[in-house]
Amino acid sequence: MPQIVPALLVESKKEFEKNLRAVENDCAIIQIDVLDGTLFPNTTWFNPTAIGAIKTKVAIETHLMVENPIPIVEQFKQLVPTFTRAIVSAEMHRPLGAVVGHIKDILGLEVGVAINPETPLHEIEEVLHRIDQLTIMSVYPGLQGQKFDEIVFEKIEQARKHRKDLIIEIDGGVTEELIKPLIKAGIQRICVGSLIFHSDNPSGKLKELNKLL
Repeated sequence: MPQIVPALLVESKKEFEKNLRAVENDCAIIQIDVLDGTLFPNTTWFNPTAIGAIKTKVAIETHLMVENPIPIVEQFKQLVPTFTRAIVSAEMHRPLGAVVGHIKDILGLEVGVAINPETPLHEIEEVLHRIDQLTIMSVYPGLQGQKFDEIVFEKIEQARKHRKDLIIEIDGGVTEELIKPLIKAGIQRICVGSLIFHSDNPSGKLKELNKLL
């Protein structure tokens, strides 16, 4: 069953908790966007200690747009009870296979890899058989509200040829009009940020999106 994954790209604990409370009753999982300025120029608020102290039943995945994700993943595993999946960036300058193996085999978490619009799929072939999820970025990481890049449909098709059972998530620039074409193309998880949180009624907007599924 396809699902909407609200993406929280925030600048403070107050904004994080406000957005979490708006959507937690109408989704199975949320994504926390983690940027520390090491891989992309932007930064976000993602304090694992504070997040772990906020009581919620919703599952959490982190999209780690950072150069060194493992220490952050270890903190989330230790401190955040509902943390289940870590997504790392293919563009980091570290051995992707080793990072994926550590998160999956040592930490016992689900692991995903995210690829930017300009990154060809063949660059992550070494881990495609190991990961639990492929996150295809349809915008450049770090800013919400960008325009959707149609190249993702080609990448979805390529990924399906490599591995038919792979769960694919799309992230960035999604509009209501794109949801049905994305599901038809084989997307199981649709990550949505500004469409929900820049609306006047985030909770109502998420309910509307869930109906489109």
